[in-house]
Amino acid sequence: MNISYDNSVEIPNRENFENFLITSYLDVLFLCLNLSLPGSLSIKSSVIFHRNFNDDINLFSGYLHSSFNVSSKFGGWPQIQVLPLKDVVNWYNSLNVGLKIKAENDLERTLFSLLYFCNDTHAGYNPSLVVWIIQGLESFFGIKSNDSIIRTLKRRIFLHLGATEQNKVVNKKINEFYDYRSKFVHGDMEILKYGSDKFLREKSIDDYYSKLIELSDFGATLIISCLQKMITNDCKSIEFKETIEYK
Repeated sequence: MNISYDNSVEIPNRENFENFLITSYLDVLFLCLNLSLPGSLSIKSSVIFHRNFNDDINLFSGYLHSSFNVSSKFGGWPQIQVLPLKDVVNWYNSLNVGLKIKAENDLERTLFSLLYFCNDTHAGYNPSLVVWIIQGLESFFGIKSNDSIIRTLKRRIFLHLGATEQNKVVNKKINEFYDYRSKFVHGDMEILKYGSDKFLREKSIDDYYSKLIELSDFGATLIISCLQKMITNDCKSIEFKETIEYK
């Protein structure tokens, strides 16, 4: 994996930069392994960097691992594969993401959003997970704020991933996804008191988490399938065009 820098170059705060280099390598390792075999690697550790600086690395792949079950549930759609790690690494290197700290194109925004999604902060049960998945999907498919978002997203998903025999079920699930995001963003969602689930478990809490897990599993499956198709086709960008032909 191409993550390196020239040691001879003068860099201010070199130790901080080297700390950043370590975490960047772990991010790429996590992405490549989980795009090769979804759910194959989670990283949960406390790392000691230069000057005894401690930081927690907490990358969770549970939702990615569920992509196999989600695909099976929808009749093999979207397709989830086990890809040769070498192919995944070569594809990632071809993107030239390197040590960027800010995404510069749609595909980079998708990858960075996936990392936010997988940075588990509260036992993996945070409503913001859905926001990050939608951010990743809309970035991948080039959805802009002035588009008819849900309709455009559905059309492009089926163009990229192919048709499904369970079209009505998938459409309904995408609608549920956006309805959940809308309630969260606009203040209509029922929110659990932070940390209350550590002490109490009851049906209302279980139902709350079950819906979030279901939607996160579905969204993560879409993201993984979209990225895997880019890898198998050796593509670095995707563009949708509307055409008309008269005969």
